[in-house]
Amino acid sequence: MRGLSYPEDGFGLQQAVLEEVSAGSRAPTALLWTSSRYIGATHPETRLPGFGAAAKLAEEAGFPVLVRNSGGGAVAANEGSISFSLTSPVKDLRRGLYERYAEGVELTVAALHSLGVAAEAGEVEGEFCPGAYSVRSGGHAGFKVAGLAQRVTRRAARLEALILVERTAELRGILEPFYKALELPFRPESVADLPETGVPQAIKALANTVEERYAAIEVRPGEETLQRARSLRENWHAPPGLSGPVSSSL
Repeated sequence: MRGLSYPEDGFGLQQAVLEEVSAGSRAPTALLWTSSRYIGATHPETRLPGFGAAAKLAEEAGFPVLVRNSGGGAVAANEGSISFSLTSPVKDLRRGLYERYAEGVELTVAALHSLGVAAEAGEVEGEFCPGAYSVRSGGHAGFKVAGLAQRVTRRAARLEALILVERTAELRGILEPFYKALELPFRPESVADLPETGVPQAIKALANTVEERYAAIEVRPGEETLQRARSLRENWHAPPGLSGPVSSSL
């Protein structure tokens, strides 16, 4: 899917696909979409003393705060960002975690290279959603292009990535006070636009890379899957002042 009216539907679509892959009713699936503005926090962050204040200032700035059921740290997205995920069945929870991260990083870097972006795997100084499996440009003191996280259940796993392409000044403007309220480090210069690249070109590059690597066929989610995604909208909301919202899981 290209554009979703509600960012909650992206979270819900990922969950619906995870459920279907887990049940064996869907083959391994890649999702690719854009949405309106949001902050994607994690469950541990909702328990930090400053989360209520952080969520309130984000909502006031027009960034609804959603709580995702994967790891990592808080991210910010808007129409200049691309959400991407790979969901596949698993047989053993103890295996495959690092291999999936490496696969996701390699795929993202390859797509960016096809656009002429000098991207590589590695952490970035003062980055949002810090982790060893980031995609960066300009080395450790450069900027973060993509952050990766995983959601693993007994029968399926989802590798997800948020890729920042353009309109990142708006994201810097909300990530800085959000992280400050949580008393977590963040360097504004770690967020920047990709050079000479827009969202349509980045989406095409990612789609082409997925098709080449997995012999994938582009299809739209069925209505049943979309209805399941919409039914979960309220599960991702994090009202200011509240912590630990419940989300759907397997």
